[in-house]
Amino acid sequence: MASFTAMPVTGFQDDPMRSQTMAAANYFDPAIYEREKAAVFYGNWQYVGHVSMLPEPGNFIVRDIHEQSVVVLRRQDGSLTSYFNVCQHRAHRLLEGEGKLGPVLTCPYHGWAYGQDGVLRTARGRENEADFDTDAYCLESIRLGEMLGFIFVNLDGTAPDFETVTAGIRAEIAEFSPNATELKCADRSEYLLQANWKNSVENYDECFHCPNQHRTLIEEALDYDTYRITTHEFHHSHRTRGKNVAYSNVTDGAAKPKEFASLFLFPNWVIEAYPGGNLTVFHHVPDGPETTSQKCEWYFPHETPTSEER
Repeated sequence: MASFTAMPVTGFQDDPMRSQTMAAANYFDPAIYEREKAAVFYGNWQYVGHVSMLPEPGNFIVRDIHEQSVVVLRRQDGSLTSYFNVCQHRAHRLLEGEGKLGPVLTCPYHGWAYGQDGVLRTARGRENEADFDTDAYCLESIRLGEMLGFIFVNLDGTAPDFETVTAGIRAEIAEFSPNATELKCADRSEYLLQANWKNSVENYDECFHCPNQHRTLIEEALDYDTYRITTHEFHHSHRTRGKNVAYSNVTDGAAKPKEFASLFLFPNWVIEAYPGGNLTVFHHVPDGPETTSQKCEWYFPHETPTSEER
């Protein structure tokens, strides 16, 4: 069994006014990164997509969370389900990317086929095996939760109840976007960062850098003097007033016509809410001890944003 060094915690205190940045090794040590896979990512709810990516029965998306591959599928009855993306025969990956299935998932290696309920339907050659029990070879299901259209999974089954974890952030999102479930993912992009995932997350967890790095945002959009950060058990929220000139074209019916929020759900999901109800997701996906893939998604009432929305 591999031995891991303890995470350096020098300078950390519960009081944020007195606490210091974690020791540097936390941001590059491969052993610490390996520990985080199970303790942080497999043991907590991880974002995988939005219901608008699965509009019809048979639609699926594949997401990799470190070495584990996950399939999220909309079944024929309209419900969502999730399985580990691995055949129970020789552990071949079943699906790739995003697409639409017929009634079965067929392994491309030896042709074993599973129903959308995960039950093994056909296994070529099983007639040559004594006492072959198809029920013993079902796909392994994964805990799945949906919050206002956003889909999360928990790989090891140990995370706290999904509704409990997301209750606070759900309420704050709904304040800004009461019809969030009806939004569509209108655009997506991905950026590779040469930094540990915690560097990426910590950048989004403060706005101390904003006056220097986002000067236009401060000068034209946000009332920086009203910027407040509030911490909660599972999430924290950044909220500020918007300057009138920046949002003068927002309709009176907007839920929060002159307020902005950036909401963080532990460990690596950020959603930004804007006057008018549109949303942006920033998903900080680790890709190694010193590399992070930042996945961005923009949500609007329609799949093609207007020129003004862009």
